Amino acid sequence: MSIQSSELVWRKSAVVSDTASNGGKMGTTISVSGAKNNIFADVPQAERTAGSTKYRKMFILVNNGEADGNGNLGLSLIAPKLFVETRTPGQDAVTIFLGDQTDTEATVTGSEPVYGMGELTNTVSGGASSIVVTVEDWTNLPIFRNGDTIRISNKTSINDGAGTEEYHVINGAPADSGNQITLTLTSPLANGYTAGSATKISSVIEPGDVACSVDGFSNNGSGTFAASGITTDAVGTIEEDWTLIFDTATTYTVRDSLAASVGSGNVGSDFSPNNPNGGTYFTLLSASFGGTFEAAETIDFSTHPAAIPVWYRRDVPAGAASLSGNSVIVAIDGESS
Repeated sequence: MSIQSSELVWRKSAVVSDTASNGGKMGTTISVSGAKNNIFADVPQAERTAGSTKYRKMFILVNNGEADGNGNLGLSLIAPKLFVETRTPGQDAVTIFLGDQTDTEATVTGSEPVYGMGELTNTVSGGASSIVVTVEDWTNLPIFRNGDTIRISNKTSINDGAGTEEYHVINGAPADSGNQITLTLTSPLANGYTAGSATKISSVIEPGDVACSVDGFSNNGSGTFAASGITTDAVGTIEEDWTLIFDTATTYTVRDSLAASVGSGNVGSDFSPNNPNGGTYFTLLSASFGGTFEAAETIDFSTHPAAIPVWYRRDVPAGAASLSGNSVIVAIDGESS
């Protein structure tokens, strides 16, 4: 089997606000595609008049529960590419940039390299090695850089619509003439493309393969435990630091970083605490325990979800006009085993 598009789920961050604490870890609220205000709230008149820059953090979760052949649940998303497929029709601009599993708006500087999309300025033929792209605001939002991957597409829909698409790498610093940007490519185009909104040029975030992981293992006890005996579940594994505390020589309780218990187990049975939002947090395999532990001894480890943390940045210029039904499309492309 393989990862299905329906298993790529956008989740909101734990904190959604216009404060320094905005963002943080992955939350449990799913952002439904196409729903009004699923990322940003409406822009009130006062904000349009003054202009603003706001941020929202999202997590693209690979919500797949198939066995990966290594004892874990969840296939890896291989070589994903994340990009803005369609920019807003309004005067605002939405760009994206990569975050980490815990960062908040307090760490956002405003100088992060952002990714967005523009439109092909001049019609090109297959074999061309440079293109000109019209962007919204090159001065404040330079979305192309030397070495970046770009996606060129005239597809009518991101979901296997008619048309063609191809990926290329920018060779050298982009040359700008106002908001018209010339990009030289490391390889020639395979197809020809028509100028205008029919051809979209997107800069691409490549975060690397996406799968759950475990690290930070520390055995502070008298017995033994193989770190490989901790397996994950892409549906339920979260960003968390865990402590296994022995109650007796054979029984233990597992607590999270806030000292909340997620259940108790024993060395003679596999232990898989349930995540109330689906799946399990992890599994501790009984076969990995050895020797004899004593009460109050501990084992520590950390888990990380199969999720890409990405920040959305919305820039509203001062004096922007009102627009009903404003929207932006952010998409992801990838492979699975």
